Amino acid sequence: MKVLFRLIVILSSVFCLTAFSCSKKKTIGEPYILYEIHGTVYGAYYEDDTSTPEEGDKKRVTSPLKGIRVISDSSSEPAYTSNEGRFVVYGRSVPADVVTISFEDQDGEGNHGAFMRKTQRIELRQKSAGGDRNYEGYWIATDVEVNMFLKNDNLESDPDFNFSAN
Repeated sequence: MKVLFRLIVILSSVFCLTAFSCSKKKTIGEPYILYEIHGTVYGAYYEDDTSTPEEGDKKRVTSPLKGIRVISDSSSEPAYTSNEGRFVVYGRSVPADVVTISFEDQDGEGNHGAFMRKTQRIELRQKSAGGDRNYEGYWIATDVEVNMFLKNDNLESDPDFNFSAN
């Protein structure tokens, strides 16, 4: 009988310690936001200039890039740019007004050449307020422009190059 009583006391103690050792945050969850980012990825590169009679002349060009992988550290699935270079990323994050997104060229030399990986901080604005104690609202960014440069190219350091001028 004493052995059974001791066993019950020990098991009860273990149960109580386990139940009360969990922090309140783990029990109710962490605060979070949902977000949505819309944008376009552009690539800068040189191509033959057919407007001059000189052979080998190059002109600087920008155009939307298709097939670029768009990765958010708080999104489980990557997105890819469309034929027009457009992308939409959805994610869930700790409350913040800035999210970091990475852009990676997936086709190597296709699509006008191999482009360098780009990481960009995107500012979000709140679209709607949260509804429960952990959900802190829906955030959005629209018309985001991302400019990527070719690997082994000096366009990024060229002070005369302007994406919007092309």
